[in-house]
Amino acid sequence: MRVQVLGAGAWGGALGRMLRGAGHEVNWSDVGDPTRWAEGVDLAVLAIPSKFLAGALPRWAPAPCPVVSVVKGIEPEGFRRVSEIVCDAWPGCRVAALSGPSFAKEVEAGVPTAVVAASSDEGVARAVQELFHRRNFRVYRSADLTGVELGGAMKNVYAIGAGLCSGLGLGDNSLAAMVTRALAEMRRLGEALGGRPETFMGLSGAGDLMLTCYGDQSRNRRVGLALSRGDALAEIERTLGGVAEGVTTARALKQLAARRGLRAPLVDQVAAVLAGERAPADALEELLARAPDEE
Repeated sequence: MRVQVLGAGAWGGALGRMLRGAGHEVNWSDVGDPTRWAEGVDLAVLAIPSKFLAGALPRWAPAPCPVVSVVKGIEPEGFRRVSEIVCDAWPGCRVAALSGPSFAKEVEAGVPTAVVAASSDEGVARAVQELFHRRNFRVYRSADLTGVELGGAMKNVYAIGAGLCSGLGLGDNSLAAMVTRALAEMRRLGEALGGRPETFMGLSGAGDLMLTCYGDQSRNRRVGLALSRGDALAEIERTLGGVAEGVTTARALKQLAARRGLRAPLVDQVAAVLAGERAPADALEELLARAPDEE
């Protein structure tokens, strides 16, 4: 199969090299330097950070093939999911999302990993599953594209919160409580925004949430850790070595929840810290001061 990867970051690179190692022809195209589609390309892997997508995609002719997004974010201004950005730029495009708990370095090292391929088009979901599935990279299938995209985006916000929690030295009890309540909030928000509740208990929800909240390779967790030390966000992002999608997704998700009248206390506090409106310790105090409720 002939595959074209849009985006030259760690994740797009890891997946492309995995496919090339399996005998597929892979072409890479950097977001800042659009080129023509490879002749006869069968699938496009979209690995461009969400905040750049809306500006990048119109510079290309519409994709001549199905597109699988490996991007985990929400557009910071228009609040669109990645598949919505793609379909607005390339009307009629068939889109899938590949998501789940998967650090790029571990995938490249052959560490057993499980992800989910989701699309509203059953044929596209199956094609993505068959292309990527192998012994150490298990790919499950879902028809809930909305839920899979939302879970992959929202967990990055909560991972920043987990970094803040750990950075404040609160201990394992506090971190476990935060992650558990994050999962509840993710499921509540995700269902209200069109996802299926069971999706958020799967690989792209609970699975990815656990990885990014606890894993030291998580850029979003590292953002939270650095903020808790008092580092400036601009400096954190400059030295991070990649994009932390949760930084822009937090603002988008906070505004989207407010527009829909949805409760999102964890998102609200993470967004406030990122915006410099609240110190990490004060954000914690706001959360602890909330009235008790049913679980």
